[in-house]
Order: sequence, then structure tokens, then C-alpha cells
Amino acid sequence: MALFLTEEEKAILNGEQGEARQFAMEVLTSVATSCNAKRLIPVQSVHLVLHTYKSCFDAGVEAAEKIAAMGAKFTVPTTIDPYGMDAEDWKEAKTPDHYAEMQIRLANAIMSMGVIPYWTCTPYYGFTVPRFGEHLAWTESSAVAFANTVIGARSNRETAIVDVCCAIVGRTVETGLHLQENRYGEVHIELKYDRPLSQWEYGALGFRLGKLLGNRIGVVTGMQGEPTHENLKTLCAAGAASGSIALLHIVGITPEARTYEEAFGPNKPTETISITEEDMLQTRAEMNTHRGENVDLIAVGCPQYTINEIVGIRDMLAGRKVSPSVQFWIYANSFAIAMAERMGIRKELEDAGVTIRAETCMIISPIHEWGFKVIMTDSGKCVHYGPMECNAAMVFGSTEECVEAAVAGRVLSEGEIA
Repeated sequence: MALFLTEEEKAILNGEQGEARQFAMEVLTSVATSCNAKRLIPVQSVHLVLHTYKSCFDAGVEAAEKIAAMGAKFTVPTTIDPYGMDAEDWKEAKTPDHYAEMQIRLANAIMSMGVIPYWTCTPYYGFTVPRFGEHLAWTESSAVAFANTVIGARSNRETAIVDVCCAIVGRTVETGLHLQENRYGEVHIELKYDRPLSQWEYGALGFRLGKLLGNRIGVVTGMQGEPTHENLKTLCAAGAASGSIALLHIVGITPEARTYEEAFGPNKPTETISITEEDMLQTRAEMNTHRGENVDLIAVGCPQYTINEIVGIRDMLAGRKVSPSVQFWIYANSFAIAMAERMGIRKELEDAGVTIRAETCMIISPIHEWGFKVIMTDSGKCVHYGPMECNAAMVFGSTEECVEAAVAGRVLSEGEIA
């Protein structure tokens, strides 16, 4: 199948608009050819993952610098994933000097191309809030899942460097979830619940669905109540981490799934999977790779916490202090932190022994330098990646359970939490 290019795209490919745009078009046309795509399409925004030295290493830094040296400039609003270390105080966070040097070089290269320095995994809360039906070129897995599932925008999970090319020319390949025929449901997920999910169950449900679905599109029925944005953020992030979920149809919530029939379109479900409360408890047990009560770090904010969630931590602490035997860290982007400062909440939390880590997260920063052996979190995404990326055993619990563990200095049993 021949790839159709507009006259402008041909001019870019021929080098008439500079080396950087030619390079970007060469990459995108190669991707399009390998996908048998018919054309490239404009995108309203891009979200990059060429963001941390921990994952791109020297090669990624050098690639970013070479593209920047071509004179590359982004032509659509472009945000970027969390910074590879604490953006406020990387030395206090025990970041090695060489790591910090390379992270700063990477950031400088990307900044020179015109990225919006909103170092976050939740761009849908910031400068590039998408609308229903808009085409995006986003790469962060949880953000892609949220944009498709909750907003009804359209994005595949792009890859590093390809996403940079998308930002340079403002286009992506028309394939995958950009095409309506690829957005219909495939598997029916039937929640056997007669109540709304509790807070921790959204992470556990996402974790379970990622394992069950892989990259298939599930249609979820039986969701009770009104999940918050934060609940859906948690669900999407866990499913995108434990599997490759980029789109879920939650009937009555997903814009393209007002009904069961609309979600499946012309498709018939290939199978129906029922999920009960017992299944969720089993999933929670599977998510824990540590069974004892000892814990070194309580880490929340993967994806990064919103101001609502930061306020929630303050309220749950209710004037109590974190045990000196553990660390309690909240990860958030600069805007949530700024709001917490203006509201006086950051000082309250820090006085209680909580550390706020700015514009980064536990997965993509060099947290292993602390030597933590056991980490507790309320994040299904963190639980999945933690053993590999943090070199630590993981304990999963609700946010309230995380707060109680921080105060007690140990993981509490269910009966110990009032």
C-alpha cells in the first residue's frame, strides 16, 4: 500500500524545510510504511518520554542533543514525562553526580526544542488537555490510557524519538487507535459488584485487567457509583503497566461507551470475564511481593498526585507525625506543589515528616541509591514496576493504609486500622 503524502509533507521529506524536519519526516514515513498506513495525520499535542537518564542512558542523551543540534523546534504543544530526579533538590535525594549531569544535558536538549516544561505523567491536567475525538501523539502509557478511556481522544502509545519527530512536524501515523474500526471492544469484563469500588480496588482492578487483556480492548460493565478522575487515573495507570491497555470502554463513563452496544460496535465479545470481590482480594494478595510488617518507604504519586490527593493525605494524617523509622514521600508536579504551598498544606505535611518530591517519581529516579528494601504504595503501576526499577519488595494498600503505616512505622493489619 502506497503512503500518501501531501505536497507540504513531500517538501519536508525533500529537505526544503530544514534538516530537523526532514529527519523527522523520514522517521515517520518509515514507521508508516512498516505499518502499511495510508497517510500521516495532524495532531493537537505531543507528550514525550525522552525524559529521564535512567531509561534512555547515554545513547538517549546523545540522540536528543543531535536532534537539537539540527535546529529542531516543536510545532505543536508538547509536554514531557516526569524529570529523572527531584527537580527541586536532587542532591538531597541522593542523586549521583554523573546521573544528574546527564539528566541536565537531556533536559537542556529537549528544552531547546520548545517543550513545555511540565514534567508530569498526567498532561491531561495541564496545558494540553485534549478534547473528545482529537488526535494526539502521546507516549506515557497511563496518559494514553486515560486520554482514550476517559476523554475519548485518540492516541497510540508512541515511542521515544518517534514522539520527538511527531512534535517537530506536528503529525503522526494514522494507524491503531486513530482509526475507528480499531477502537471497538473485544472482551466483556463483567463486574459482579453491588456497590461502588473502594479506593484501593481501582488500582487492583487495573492491575488485574492488564494481566487478563494484554493489549485487547475490554468493555467493563457493572461499574457502580461515580468514580473520580483520580480513581480513573489509578485504574488506567495500573492496566497500562501490568498489561498494554491503551483503551478501556467503561460503559456509562467512556464517551464512546454510552451503552454496551456502542462500545462493541460491529464486534461480538470474544469472551466474557467476571470479576468478583473475591477476585479483587486475590489480586491484591498477588500484588504484594512482601508479606511482613516492616517497611522502609511509603511512596505515593504514581501517577503524580493531584492537589486533591495531597489534601487527602493532610486530612488523613490529622495532625499526626510520620514515624522516624520510615520515609514518607509524595510525588507531584510543580503546579500541584505550588497550590499546596499557597494553601499552606506543604508546610503542614513537611512539619509532619512528609517529603514532597518534585516533578519526578519513584520509578524513573535513582531511588535505589537509598537502599530501601521494602516500599509501600497505593499505586498499582508502582507495584508492577517497583521490584525491577526500585530493587525493592512491594506492599500495596489503600492511601489510608499507606498513611497509617507511615505513622506507625510498620504495615498494619486490617484489624488495626479504625
